[in-house]
Amino acid sequence: MFLMNILHVPHANKSLASVHRLTSDNNALIEFHPNLFLIKDLDTRKIIHQGKCRGGLCPLALQSSRVESRKQVFGAIKPSTSRWHSRLGHPSFSIVDRVIKNNKLPCNNDENLNSVCDSCLRAKSHQLPYPKSTSVSSAPLELIFSDVWGPAPISVGRHAYYVSFIDDYSKYTWIYLLKHKSQVFQVFHNFQSLVERKFGRKILSVQSDWGGEYEKFNSFFQRIGISHHVSCPHAHQQNGSAERKH
Repeated sequence: MFLMNILHVPHANKSLASVHRLTSDNNALIEFHPNLFLIKDLDTRKIIHQGKCRGGLCPLALQSSRVESRKQVFGAIKPSTSRWHSRLGHPSFSIVDRVIKNNKLPCNNDENLNSVCDSCLRAKSHQLPYPKSTSVSSAPLELIFSDVWGPAPISVGRHAYYVSFIDDYSKYTWIYLLKHKSQVFQVFHNFQSLVERKFGRKILSVQSDWGGEYEKFNSFFQRIGISHHVSCPHAHQQNGSAERKH
């Protein structure tokens, strides 16, 4: 079906269609040959309709003798510039425009090119560098960095995780293998008893992320007087010593 403006001819059982309106309303083109005519989509060049010429006219085969007043559209939809921007992997709009022109791709240029792509802002944004730490420990156990790594492939002893404790003064590292993350709290008690007896000093502060395995540490540290420093969510750089050890 075509969207057409039909002109009824008085005293005749025929109607005339405007070629200009037929092509412009349907985004199509018409090819005239000696004995036939073709109506093609302007973008895809696909044949929409074809017929034979009779008596110098090009009759269109309608589904009924009575011309319906209801209009229907048949044609390809042109993608917008934003759609091409998404399809091409979110390059800059200057590159999208160049690709469209060089490959003669159908595109609706009526869109405002100053629109902001949310995906580009999220993926291409840059983070400011974190300031360098100025804290310096003057003795062992003044500050302990801790973090849990895993899960990993199951080891011979059925361990899938490990927890590290790093002394900020000496950078010495203790590693404890874990079967489950829930063992971190008990492992810290073992680590605390070992190092405090060995060095004759108390642990003063612990730096960790706010993972679920460290949440129960907070009340325990408050009770025995250990300062618990936690990094902000999604800011692993604040616990950089443990991350670099991993």
